[in-house]
Amino acid sequence: MYLACSDEVARFLAGDVAVQLEGRSLRVRLPPLDVEVAHQETFIRAFRPEARRAYDGLRPYMPYLLRIAHSTAVDLLRSAGKVAREAVPLGDAPEVLQLPTDAPSPEGDALDQELRQVVRAFLDRLSPLEQQLAQLRFVEGLSQEVVAERLAFTRYEVRVRERDLRDALERHLRGTGWFDAEAPGRLSPSR
Repeated sequence: MYLACSDEVARFLAGDVAVQLEGRSLRVRLPPLDVEVAHQETFIRAFRPEARRAYDGLRPYMPYLLRIAHSTAVDLLRSAGKVAREAVPLGDAPEVLQLPTDAPSPEGDALDQELRQVVRAFLDRLSPLEQQLAQLRFVEGLSQEVVAERLAFTRYEVRVRERDLRDALERHLRGTGWFDAEAPGRLSPSR
């Protein structure tokens, strides 16, 4: 299931999340560094026994999984203080009727290429150990436990170094003008 659904869930989480606040519909975007966290948490929630029991097996699975992803994204935004606790009752999460498209746009391709160059410049500045940590955690997607074993760290050390890398990357992206500095709590392309 994970391999079949992972890309669509990632695209969904990288887009705007619809929330209701005081009767108004708002669109909020997860910071790029939180998209990976929401992606992993979505599948953790989907594999829980109560979520598996709640799925009736009759409806298409992807809309059900994307509702879990929406709930996860809202929970992350709430925990970061970016959406008020009362903004979206979990039972009111909208049903996803249309799946995200796979078709790349020329603008999206150009932005992806530019972002890859900016991230490559960041990675080139890192120490060999930091590069190895980034490779294992973010490219290969290994767990903190496995990375800790491979690098002879504790899981706590990996978690702290990972957080420091994420913070440094965000500063780098802001410094290169990739993200607006005026929008605390929401990273948005400035181009």
